[in-house]
Amino acid sequence: MSVEPRPQPASHPAYRAQRSFGSLDGVRCLCILPVLWHHAGVSSDLRLLGRGFLGVDMFFVLSGFLIVTLLLRERDRTGGVSLRRFYARRTLRIFPPYYGLLLALAVAYGLLRTAEEGDPFFGALPVYLLYVSNWSTLQAPNLAIMWSLATEEQFYLVWPACEKWIRRSWIPAVLAAWLALNQAINFGWLDSVFAGLYGTPTVPDLSILDTTFTPICLGVILAHLLHERRWFDRLAPLLQGRLMAPLLLGSLVLEAQLTPADLSGWPRLLVHLTMAAWLGSLVVREDHALAGLLRLRPIARIGAISYGMYLYHLWVFHVARLANEQLGLDFLAALFVTGGLLTILVAELSFRFLETPFLGWKRRFESGGAAPA
Repeated sequence: MSVEPRPQPASHPAYRAQRSFGSLDGVRCLCILPVLWHHAGVSSDLRLLGRGFLGVDMFFVLSGFLIVTLLLRERDRTGGVSLRRFYARRTLRIFPPYYGLLLALAVAYGLLRTAEEGDPFFGALPVYLLYVSNWSTLQAPNLAIMWSLATEEQFYLVWPACEKWIRRSWIPAVLAAWLALNQAINFGWLDSVFAGLYGTPTVPDLSILDTTFTPICLGVILAHLLHERRWFDRLAPLLQGRLMAPLLLGSLVLEAQLTPADLSGWPRLLVHLTMAAWLGSLVVREDHALAGLLRLRPIARIGAISYGMYLYHLWVFHVARLANEQLGLDFLAALFVTGGLLTILVAELSFRFLETPFLGWKRRFESGGAAPA
């Protein structure tokens, strides 16, 4: 549902009545394109251009905020949270393309019988099927990015149940403990614990050690703060200036450029906090200064199909890389351009013919009312 920009900053009742946040597909576009750039492997001396992986962190902030905002509004309307409907919605949205890809790969590797790539795939398949690849050192070609989807699924599994069953007065303490634990990992205070857990003298290369749950936690905290009127009234004056959105986005760009090569510790925490503040500036009012850009149809469409783009892009890049070699396309960022365009095409086809039918079923489990799109 499209929403016309409001001429004035939003009040708390207006925010709570907002059925969709019009800029967030644009945000998804600004998340997925840097990820594609990062995986295209374009070399550059500019540190900013090597930080495309931060798009995944912003996806996490966005996910935490949207999921919990939906749950809080459902609880206010109905007096509770329906986990059955929540998990039905998530299953119908996430599972079809994800398990469809794994099934296609299993069939392909089974038929081709290529041990070099097939054996790693079938060896790691259980961790992908169970969404635990973020805790495993087993990986298969072009599937290492599944760690982020595993992180999301673990969040979906655990946190909605917390919102349903934990007393509201205990939620701040739980969030504080969650954040503190992840920051202990972020600052390296638990490196020896993880090294011992995995039986290695050094910390294994696990993305969970990059505090991937911190940005989700910050999104959850933002959802709670904006949902409560007293906190909304304190935060909105800081975030709802029309120029705050571009200023905070500019801050993110500068942080990506100026922070050290090793983001662990304060640099990564600073980036995550700025991401949460930027998201807040985009949702407290609809007519912020970036609204026109983020709602452009091509940008919004890329955001709408960004899940499929993320899921398929390494495989598409693999094909594009082979095609580029055959065609002699070796200009700077050739893989990003050709692979990116092919990824958009594949994701669009997936969205129209695979995902959309399931999205139709998903609407049967919507709770109705002012839920954020």
